[in-house]
Amino acid sequence: MKSYPELVLEELQRDNTPRSSAQIEAQITARTGVTPHKTAVHGAIIALRKRPNVHLIHTLTNPRKYSLVVPSATVKTPAEINAEFERNLWAVRQGRGQV
Repeated sequence: MKSYPELVLEELQRDNTPRSSAQIEAQITARTGVTPHKTAVHGAIIALRKRPNVHLIHTLTNPRKYSLVVPSATVKTPAEINAEFERNLWAVRQGRGQV
């Protein structure tokens, strides 16, 4: 049997629309028949946030709605961004004859 954080993670991966804890709990209960205790989803979300490969975002207004963010595979480092900026700036200056 899967742990409750794993069930919450599966539900968030299944549908990426922002949902409140109650909505997530209702969907897990409907799919699996597992009825958790009152704060199970909140505890699962706290546990999931500690995982380095899971990126959750939430709304700031109540009720908070949670969704899973999949990071892009092409994340650039600050050094790569700086080098690209310098190349682009050099190309613009060459085009304007300002070199």
